[in-house]
Amino acid sequence: MPTTATPRGRTTSIDRIARWALDPDGDLYGDERERLHWYEGIAVAASIQWLAVPWVAAVMVWSQGRDAVTPLAAVLAALYLPVLITGSYVQRRRIETTPTIWSRKRVILTVLHTLPYLLFAVGAMYFIVDSATFIGAGVGILVGAVVGILILRFRTVRRRRRDAAYAAAGDVE
Repeated sequence: MPTTATPRGRTTSIDRIARWALDPDGDLYGDERERLHWYEGIAVAASIQWLAVPWVAAVMVWSQGRDAVTPLAAVLAALYLPVLITGSYVQRRRIETTPTIWSRKRVILTVLHTLPYLLFAVGAMYFIVDSATFIGAGVGILVGAVVGILILRFRTVRRRRRDAAYAAAGDVE
């Protein structure tokens, strides 16, 4: 299994950063077998960080109050940027990121990954804005959550239909 980052089309800044970080032609991670295990380990570490850091921020904003909002927001932004880059990177390589089914594990992990950002946002607003704005923002969060769930549902159904059409046409192995 090759571990090189082979972009399709135009090379972007993300491609260059990925190539530098993955070091596919270097010796930073050893031979191909060792490299694969390093990549797996890095993915495990990233998964744990992407879950733990937002929870720590959500708890800290509620326990530390207004003064914690700005530095914790900066930490969450710095953490979330690589998450967005990762999604962009794999989609650029035509990896389908929309699930065909929402297993119990996927639902639980989605909630565990999403909930701390919402708790942080609610905590930040609680300490920064007045009560009327806070209530309006709460309604906005609920509406946004419902819209987000509907979009996920739409994308999942669309992917299932597309996969079924490919299978019917004999395009799936």
